[in-house]
Amino acid sequence: MTRRGCEREFEAVQALRRGFSTPELREHVAGCAICSQAHAVAQAMLQTASKVSEQIEPAPASVIWQRAEQRRKEMALKQAMRPLLLMRVLAVISGLCSAGWILHFLPFVTFLELVPRSSVLPDEATCFAAAIAVLSIAIGAGYLLHDSRRSGERAPST
Repeated sequence: MTRRGCEREFEAVQALRRGFSTPELREHVAGCAICSQAHAVAQAMLQTASKVSEQIEPAPASVIWQRAEQRRKEMALKQAMRPLLLMRVLAVISGLCSAGWILHFLPFVTFLELVPRSSVLPDEATCFAAAIAVLSIAIGAGYLLHDSRRSGERAPST
């Protein structure tokens, strides 16, 4: 029957983990096959653990702070650009409606009708354009007021 362990095996591994050993224990590890194998395995495991812990080290606080600040700025810029995007969409819709109206009524327009009349809103074309402008301004202003209330800012008072 072969021997499966040594009574000093645990002591040899613990000495390696602590970093100090007695001369008597070193002599025993050199002479005992079980203790020398346990010592070699424990040493390899400790080296691997130290390499892994170096790779897992968290980033310095300054790097984490810079990333958080960059993300905060990006989110603020994205939020600030929302009203501008809405206004661009409204401008495109307004332009398309105006172009469609012009293309629809262009064959009926003569040069004599382009002479200004005494009324402020002489025909339906001017009324339609004014309605689109007022609607675009109202939607844009409403969105800006809603967005400023949601973000906690106050609308500037005049």
